[in-house]
Amino acid sequence: MFFISILLALLYLIFSILFSINWINDIACHFGYLLAIYLVTFIALIPGFNYVFMFISLLRNKKEKKECTKQEDDVTVLIPVYNSRECIIDTVNSIKNQNYCGNIYINIIDDGSSDGSLELLQALVQEDDTITLIESSHISKASALNKGLECVKTDYTITVDSDTILHPLAIRNIMQTLVNSNKEIAATAGCILVKNSKKSFITKLQEWDYTLGIFGVKLVQSNYNSTLVAQGAFSAYKTEALKEIGGWQNCVGEDIVLTWQLLSKGYKTNFAKNAIACTEVPEKMNKLLKQRKRWARGMIEAFKKTKVITSKKLNIKSRILMFLNIFFPFIDLALIIFVPLGLILLAFGNHLLISWISLLVIPLSILLCLLIEFKRKNMLKKLGCKLQRRNILAFICYVLIYPVILAPACLIGYISELFKLKNSW
Repeated sequence: MFFISILLALLYLIFSILFSINWINDIACHFGYLLAIYLVTFIALIPGFNYVFMFISLLRNKKEKKECTKQEDDVTVLIPVYNSRECIIDTVNSIKNQNYCGNIYINIIDDGSSDGSLELLQALVQEDDTITLIESSHISKASALNKGLECVKTDYTITVDSDTILHPLAIRNIMQTLVNSNKEIAATAGCILVKNSKKSFITKLQEWDYTLGIFGVKLVQSNYNSTLVAQGAFSAYKTEALKEIGGWQNCVGEDIVLTWQLLSKGYKTNFAKNAIACTEVPEKMNKLLKQRKRWARGMIEAFKKTKVITSKKLNIKSRILMFLNIFFPFIDLALIIFVPLGLILLAFGNHLLISWISLLVIPLSILLCLLIEFKRKNMLKKLGCKLQRRNILAFICYVLIYPVILAPACLIGYISELFKLKNSW
């Protein structure tokens, strides 16, 4: 199915190139061929290729293995904490209330909190012998996770962020996906949804991003056992594999780097779409841009710190999916150039940049969103989750302007990592 999806996407790309030649010539008359080819390629051609590839991939219903009837394995949950006094108790309680038959041990690593989190956690540990508190000076999230990993004695390890709340079936579902899958699976990403979606219009935008963008991408990649980010907010791992690669590296995108290292070692990764966790997302634009700058930087780190090109154990599907990420910086730069320039020209009655081939990308993206939304709703119904209404205006903005808003921050993130600027968590 992977290569069929690639082939059909390539056929669409060839079709688009043939029908965009005149458009390129028109733009070149005003701005030269270099800019014309660049804009058309990364505004229309490559996004169209990606949407077609994802759509065809999602038409395949990956067979889900039946629920395992054996005793559920013991797990250790790592929670790195830094100034999380307001939310850490809710996070721990959501873990304690899991519908899971195996033992759940909780390692909380306080990374030098200064807001009273440590004192709160010390009192919590005295009341519960399944919780271990590990104190550390403020270094990094990766360092905190590695300190917690040193104390893990179970075969499976789960990471949960300190502001994340788990659905009662989250650990059962993520463990069933990890344990009952291909033996080469070393990590399973959980399904992250937005906890504070009603707080602001910014969070409403991110609600669509998490359910259509992130959820959709993970569905596609998981079909090929090549989920590229087992995010730290909620993911499960085989402890032996984590220790084999030395745990998490001290960097901005420690979770993406770790996932790519596992893939480069010949392991595979997948996605438990029914293992739901809800996390806090930025409520203000400046914090959202800061987050996306960090995520963009993490992608560049992954290319620099893992042997994507030379690894002989990295399977071809994972390698291709990784290299598709190379287009992202070029797409973001094209958006920054294309949209302002196109709007200025449009204000003077010039439709030069608004070609039908560029407009075709919008219905393609909407069609893809509808398919992802169908799969998301079907999954939530199976879990018995109530489907809440979501903001339609936010959806329109998500499709039309959300990528444009984030593009400058992402571009800064790419450049920051290329020039090795200082970072922190």
